[in-house]
Amino acid sequence: MKKRTSILLASVAMLGMGSTAFAQVDINALPAVTDAILANPDAGDWPSYGRDITNYRFSPLDQVNKDNVGQLTLAWARALEPGNLQSAPLEFGGVLFTAAPGDVVQAMDAATGQLIWEYRRQLPDRATLNSLGENKRGIALYEDKIYVATWDNFIVALDAKTGQVAWESDRGGGADLISNTTGPIVANGVVVAGSTCQFSEFGCYVTGHDAATGEELWRNNFIPKKGEEGDDTWGDSTEDQRWMTGAWGQMTYDPELDLVYYGSTGAGPAAEFQRNTVGGTLFGSNTRFAVKPKTGEIVWRHQVLPRDNWDQECTYEMVPVDIDSAPAADMEGLLALGTAAPGKKRVLTGVPCKTGVMWQFDAQTGEFIYARDTVQQTLIESVDNTGLVTVNEAAIPTEVDVATPMCPTYLGGRDWSPTAFNPTSKVMFVPLTNMCADVTVLDQEPTGLDVYNTELTYKMPEGVTDAGRIDAINVETGKTLWSWTQQTPQYASITATAGGLIFTGGADRRFKAIDQETGELVWSVTLGSRATGHPISYEVDGRQYIAIPAGGPGYATDLITASGSTVDVVSGSNMLYVFALPEQKK
Repeated sequence: MKKRTSILLASVAMLGMGSTAFAQVDINALPAVTDAILANPDAGDWPSYGRDITNYRFSPLDQVNKDNVGQLTLAWARALEPGNLQSAPLEFGGVLFTAAPGDVVQAMDAATGQLIWEYRRQLPDRATLNSLGENKRGIALYEDKIYVATWDNFIVALDAKTGQVAWESDRGGGADLISNTTGPIVANGVVVAGSTCQFSEFGCYVTGHDAATGEELWRNNFIPKKGEEGDDTWGDSTEDQRWMTGAWGQMTYDPELDLVYYGSTGAGPAAEFQRNTVGGTLFGSNTRFAVKPKTGEIVWRHQVLPRDNWDQECTYEMVPVDIDSAPAADMEGLLALGTAAPGKKRVLTGVPCKTGVMWQFDAQTGEFIYARDTVQQTLIESVDNTGLVTVNEAAIPTEVDVATPMCPTYLGGRDWSPTAFNPTSKVMFVPLTNMCADVTVLDQEPTGLDVYNTELTYKMPEGVTDAGRIDAINVETGKTLWSWTQQTPQYASITATAGGLIFTGGADRRFKAIDQETGELVWSVTLGSRATGHPISYEVDGRQYIAIPAGGPGYATDLITASGSTVDVVSGSNMLYVFALPEQKK
């Protein structure tokens, strides 16, 4: 492991200082976060990216509910570092941990926002780094440490009580080309992290590290080399023409099966005739993997989009859940039903790609159960009863300077913003975008700085007027229960609560609460800038809080223009907003 100088700024708020009436949480009393806690957190805590390690993004708190959500008021707010903010805060034992652009990690009192400690990484010149690494979405909490995947491609462990560096592990050069946007998870004592080579003339990997020492235990690459399994699926391309495939989306751990699930992305350049892979299915790309966290052994795999010509990046979270499987033959957008018998089973389900296709597999074996469309898509022609995908030949660009229509766009469909899943109702809430495009392959040599080598002209799907969308889908039947839409794109994460609500932000700057049963918007407040961070809910001293980071980035700008929206969609001025019901007078 290489060592890199880091800077720690400790700013400990003192009890009773000045006129403050707030007590400071005692971070020294913070208990260790065990595997059992990550699998089944206390109702009032949010200790991992998706609250529990299975990524449900569901809080069992119900103090805030459909009847009183209109009374929510701002409890506190705190400025965050400038930059592309898409942060997913954590809360445990009354301490809120958050990461911000520039590899800044902070611990603060979850009830007041008072800073406890702050870590700032000493980075190389940002101009030399992969720009995507600025999007510090997630961090992980385990035992007595916070784990960070840094912009310069290290895994760093911080002491959760002080912010001081416990260890660092260098994942291997190329920090100008390799980064991690979503962050690591901890699975059975192993820190597992993916990477993105989205602007790179090579492929990426997933690594597993000992949580106590940082030692790299295993590394799984995606793109096969000459003579390796899948080499023949990359057409006539040579190794140096195989670019970009990585896994930058959120991973999920199933402690019951001891499996980590993650998904890979597509290849670059976007058009197969420019990467010399015409007709090749691209083994390793756009694939869902189930692996053992201690060894990296691949237990099963399933390619959900072969021959990707559209950067559809099948790297988003899917969740393991016990259901009474009864996929309906009349579900909307049905592509295929598998041959598995209905009944009680543990499945892996979700919408892993920008295509917006919902997939379901047996969580242990990978057996295909069903696949269905959500948004309009023209990229997949068919799926057979084993889950084998055939793409639409008419949607594949075949020459330069000729526009080819595609649905959805590079930005989805769905994009990185996480879904939420209610384990009681078996309903998944999916953030979507109604948007298509005409894609034109450029008549120039692709490079790592422009790995796609395309230009897009965005357009709304025919007959559709609203770009922003959230669907509620029963994962047992595959049926859509309701679809909420608005003209302005959402591009925002979702959190569900036992109070019968989902909370989400949006490009329109509104922080919203939507009724889980009806899809009715029941509350909203306009924030200072785009609400693109991850909402979370937690409880301190009997009071439920709803928190959301807001500030940007402006990725959805082109989508907003194409949607015809005239809503004020300013980004920047990064802030963490925390809401609660008014305190009861004593």
